[in-house]
Amino acid sequence: MSAFITTRAPVRVFAYAICLAVLVPSLSFAAYLLTQMHAQELGSLRESAQSRAALAAAFVDDQMASLIATLKGFSGTPAAASESRYASLRSELDQKGILLFVRGANLDLLSPTSGVDDALTSLSKPARAAATAALSTFAPQITPYGASKDGGVNVWVAAPEKDAAPILLQARIPSAYLTSALKNFVSDGLWSMAVICGNGQVFAGSKALPSKLLDTQASGNAALIQAFADTSQFGWKVAAGVPSSSIEARTRRNWMTFVAISSLLAMASFTGATLLTRSLLEEPKLNNLMQAAAMPSPTDHRQTSRQGRPAGAADRMRVALQAGNIGVWEFNLKTGLVHWDGEIARIFNLHPGDNDHVGRDFLRRVVRPDRNRLLKAFTAALAGDAPLAVEVRIRRPDSEIRWIAVRGALAGGADGSAAREMAGVAYDITDQRLNLTRTHALLREVSHRSKNLLALILAMARLTARDAVDVKSHLKDFTLRVAGLSASQDLIVASDWQSVDLATLATAEIGAVARTDADRIVISGPPVSLTPEAAQTLGMVITELTLNAAEHGALTSAKGAVKLSWEFPDDETISLSWRETGGPEFVMDGPRGYGRSVVERFSTQGLKLAAHAAADAHGFQWTLVGPLANIGTRHEKTV
Repeated sequence: MSAFITTRAPVRVFAYAICLAVLVPSLSFAAYLLTQMHAQELGSLRESAQSRAALAAAFVDDQMASLIATLKGFSGTPAAASESRYASLRSELDQKGILLFVRGANLDLLSPTSGVDDALTSLSKPARAAATAALSTFAPQITPYGASKDGGVNVWVAAPEKDAAPILLQARIPSAYLTSALKNFVSDGLWSMAVICGNGQVFAGSKALPSKLLDTQASGNAALIQAFADTSQFGWKVAAGVPSSSIEARTRRNWMTFVAISSLLAMASFTGATLLTRSLLEEPKLNNLMQAAAMPSPTDHRQTSRQGRPAGAADRMRVALQAGNIGVWEFNLKTGLVHWDGEIARIFNLHPGDNDHVGRDFLRRVVRPDRNRLLKAFTAALAGDAPLAVEVRIRRPDSEIRWIAVRGALAGGADGSAAREMAGVAYDITDQRLNLTRTHALLREVSHRSKNLLALILAMARLTARDAVDVKSHLKDFTLRVAGLSASQDLIVASDWQSVDLATLATAEIGAVARTDADRIVISGPPVSLTPEAAQTLGMVITELTLNAAEHGALTSAKGAVKLSWEFPDDETISLSWRETGGPEFVMDGPRGYGRSVVERFSTQGLKLAAHAAADAHGFQWTLVGPLANIGTRHEKTV
């Protein structure tokens, strides 16, 4: 007895060592996966923050540009109509909460101030300097006033008067006016939006803002996911932020689950010694099952049951099974031998002639975690509870793991005697299992990207509605923009989120928006593979360029034409050009609409390339130049 104990002691220590050698790497890998999941969720929040900030900056730009254009419209008003025009303008701005004052060349108030607090009409030193600059340069000036909650900005616009000194229009814009614009980009109570001037002062905010959101250098703070976008006209920044704690609850649940499972696995490691002896326990178990099922018989019923079977029918059955890659096996319950055909030998990667094995040898080829399931299914089949139907993993001699489906049933004697064998089929289902895993991964990816698309479409709908003159034009523009977005998504999905050919993307976007005029847009350039993110962003840019050409540019003229081309100035740089000729004159200093803002902002911030627009007597040209690595790579396909 002591010798037996002495023999088992080192075996048990060895078993514990093996268990820990498997347990520690497994737990480390699981911890790594959880960390990667958390990093992916943080990445999604960063992408959403950048998109919100960029779209909000474009919207704020458009609102302020529209207001300044309205104030400039007061310029040149005949003296006889000045009073009525001022009253109309002031009434229009009052509805938006904006106070309008008219000042003379010496900055004295000319407009009525009855009922207005003197604190609102007094000028600080920075405000007086900005007002003087506006009168001397006739360029709009903007200065902040007050704190973020009770303050806002003053817009100073000089209006020349015929045969008289110029007058100065002062629009006092409260924080609430800009805040109302930011609310369009806050989908829930977690997000914060702010408009920040160059010195860090907050003009407006969508809610009570975290103090770290005001620090443009705090973008790396782990407690706050934030992004900043520059306005193109006023030197402001638009900030979008969300606490990383918004995903911490889910992360905590994942780690708690991990700790619980780790504890259970650690406890199980103390019984790991049984893993090395399980094969000794499984062999007698299998033998007992076979002995319980085997019944002595003076004749071989298997042979008699096969008498009279036409040889041709057996051959046809064999050919049919081979065509379906299905192997046939027979298990003799009395001898414990398993016989299988060449197809099963191929699945196990064994020699085709090696077809007879002891049952326990077959069991050892099954991956250990699946052996109990196989034994339970075998036991139920022997008891007559259910046919044998189980899916297990097997390990080939070269250590490759394959999934096989095993089906079988008892084969009774011809005279009704107890069964002495079990017969069935087996076939490889590894590819189906891999496809199922890949499908689940794709569904998770689709869910993640769908949320981002819904947020993008919602912002697109709001901004399209802002520029629309009526419901019909809104529906038309919004439908074409969604069609362009859908075209790029179809290509991204078709490529399994790998890469999208630039020429294919441009053709799809232009066809979705220009439709019958698509053949008037010439596409040329060497082959380029875009990343999925770049394909979506560049697709939106091409959609807006095409929509603008169809509604305001070259495609509105019978002689108009458009050319989209790209080239490589060097191995690491790409240059894209959109050239319109034969269309109406393009006004470079006109107000920026939604389409132009999207083109400029997504080109520079989304694609991280330098964008430039130019217009001359021959037409309009938009150019995009920068590192090719920011959007994709070159490939060998010929365009």
